[in-house]
Amino acid sequence: MLATLLIVSGILTSVATVLVFSFAPLPSVAGTGLSELDEQVAFPNLPAAVPMSAKDVSEKLKPLVAVISPSRRSWLTHVEMPAASFGAGTLLQASADGYLFITARHVVDGAAWNGPKAESGALLAMASGTWGTAEVVARHKNLDLLLLWVPREKGNGTFVQPIAKTGPSEGENVFVIGHPEGLRFTLSTGIISRLHDSTIQMSAPVSPGNSGGPVFDDRGNLLGIVTSMVDKNGDPNAENLNFAVRADALLVDSGWEFASFGHRRFTDYVAHDEALEKLVPAGGQ
Repeated sequence: MLATLLIVSGILTSVATVLVFSFAPLPSVAGTGLSELDEQVAFPNLPAAVPMSAKDVSEKLKPLVAVISPSRRSWLTHVEMPAASFGAGTLLQASADGYLFITARHVVDGAAWNGPKAESGALLAMASGTWGTAEVVARHKNLDLLLLWVPREKGNGTFVQPIAKTGPSEGENVFVIGHPEGLRFTLSTGIISRLHDSTIQMSAPVSPGNSGGPVFDDRGNLLGIVTSMVDKNGDPNAENLNFAVRADALLVDSGWEFASFGHRRFTDYVAHDEALEKLVPAGGQ
C-alpha cells in the first residue's frame, strides 16, 4: 500500500507541475522597469480627430493596456512573483520619470478593498509578458480605484491619456479592453446603458480579468475603469450587467489617499491633461 501511495503521489505531483508550467500566463519573476514602454518612441495622439472604428481602437489602444497582479514573495527564492489573480490597467501618463497607471483597487487589495488600508504591492506587464515592479502611490477611499507607478529606465517618448471632460452619456458607444478569463488583451464593445452617480452601467461584456481595465469612447478618451459584473451563478436572471467607475474621479484629488510621491504624480497628470485639453479643439485633434 505504501508503494502504491508513493506512486500515486508522484503521478499527481508530476501532473500538477506540468499544468502549472503549461498554463502559467506570464513569466513568474519580476524585474524593474518596463523596457517595452521605454523603447516606444511614439504613442497614439489622443483624442482622435475623428471617431475610431473597433479596428482602430484595437490597434491604437491595446498597447496602452497592462496585465496587473498583486505581488507575493516566493518562499524559496524570496523574489517578487505575481499572484494567481490578475486584472487589467491602463497607462495614464508616460513622462521622463516613469509611468502612471490606473486600475481597480480590488485588483491589488482584494475583495475587501474598501476596508482597512492594505499594504500590498503590485506587478505589471505589457503585451511582451515581462513583469515589472509597480509601486502603489494612491488609493481612492470611496471608489474602486488605485494608481500605480513604474520608474523609467530609459527612453523619452511621452504620453497623456485624455479623460472625457463632458462625461459619459447614456447610449454612447464604448470600448473595453482587458483579460477576461485569461484571454489577454481582448476588446469588447457596447453602449452605456445607465449612469448613476459615479457608476457606469454598460452592455460591453466583461468577465473576471477585465477588472481595472479601461472603458474608452470612440475618440480614445477614458470614460471609466471596469469594476464589476453581475455573475449569473449568483443571479440566474442577470444578463450582461457590467459596471465601471467614472474616470473623471481622476480630475479631483479629494477622496484619495496618497503614498510616497503619489500626490505629485497625481497633480502632474492632471496638469498635463488640462494642458492637452487647451491644445485640442472641440471634437478632437
